Amino acid sequence: MKHILFFLIVALFGFNMNGQIVINEINYKDAIGFETKDWIELHNNGNTAINISYWVFKDNDDLHEFTIPQGTVINPHSYLVLAQSLADFQTYFPGVTNVIGDFTFGLSGGGELIRLFDNNSVLKDFVEYDDEAPWPIEPDGNGPTLELINPNLDNALASSWAASLPPNAAHGTPGEQNSTYIMGIDDYSTSTVSISPNPLTSTSEIIITNVTSPVKLAIYDLLGREIHVMQSNKHHFVLKRELFKAGIYLVKLTTDSNSILDIQKLIVK
Repeated sequence: MKHILFFLIVALFGFNMNGQIVINEINYKDAIGFETKDWIELHNNGNTAINISYWVFKDNDDLHEFTIPQGTVINPHSYLVLAQSLADFQTYFPGVTNVIGDFTFGLSGGGELIRLFDNNSVLKDFVEYDDEAPWPIEPDGNGPTLELINPNLDNALASSWAASLPPNAAHGTPGEQNSTYIMGIDDYSTSTVSISPNPLTSTSEIIITNVTSPVKLAIYDLLGREIHVMQSNKHHFVLKRELFKAGIYLVKLTTDSNSILDIQKLIVK
């Protein structure tokens, strides 16, 4: 379950989970003898370059933040590593040049929430990883990192992650394609989702286009509790006012391969 504050931010200010810049790899606990310190990798999953100058990386403490320097651009299908300690990281990965740092806080070895905001303080991506099942446990100080198996998947789900593979990726794949990358995950960047009317007062329709697989709809309240679930092969849902109390909800749409289509805010009056 995500933090309550997080759902409030998402609901009030909006958040597109199918974003172009994704958190793609996490090193949260070093193996003995390979002390790179903590680092994460960002991936540009789109077809255009993104200027991420003054974007901010945070853990679950709002006082812990790293501001990305001016002039930082991630090209299409490229990577950028954010390192807690550039000196330590480059000692073990001297060939990786697409890396910046230092951030002055460490990542929790027991799992925590990490977040990426743009220069307008809009949340762009987040992951709440863990060191216990169903999350891969090998990255918990044994050498491997957490790798997203495909950037089109929902990186909030443990099933979207795997431990990096030895021998070539015994300590991760910073700055390059993940060792666990699985091809063939559908790209839904051209899909659209509409909710009308919104706010919901009687009935509202949700229509999804440019998707062929079945779609699952899940609605969450601001405490992160799943309120309602629906499945459709026709990419059309009808929401009835009688199912909900007045308030703000999140509508999450995913495919049967766990690829996320969109998350939208639903207001119920």
